[in-house]
Amino acid sequence: MNDDMPWVNLTQEEVQELRSKKQELTQYGKDKIRELMNHEEMLEVAAQREAENKALEALDKLYKENDEGMKKLAEMTREERVEAGIQEIWWIVQGGQDGREYANSISFVIQVLDSLR
Repeated sequence: MNDDMPWVNLTQEEVQELRSKKQELTQYGKDKIRELMNHEEMLEVAAQREAENKALEALDKLYKENDEGMKKLAEMTREERVEAGIQEIWWIVQGGQDGREYANSISFVIQVLDSLR
């Protein structure tokens, strides 16, 4: 028997069995990698859906807040609306607002301009 190359003394059946086992292990590895990739994709999709749901909730809240703002805006005179719009623009120019406050300010200015048409 050759100790350096033990596979030399294998029978044809043993060689075939080893090839079969190698194929099984290779397929098993491919399947496991595929499962892990699918799991990661599912996690990414879930995270994306969660982010979309949060954005939709924030948008719903913004619409509700803007609806209340539009009612208040409708009660104001034209001059009061212009003054409120100018004041909001000054707040934007001065800075220091977070992203939500900035978006609300822009939205308010647009509403004032729309109401003046």
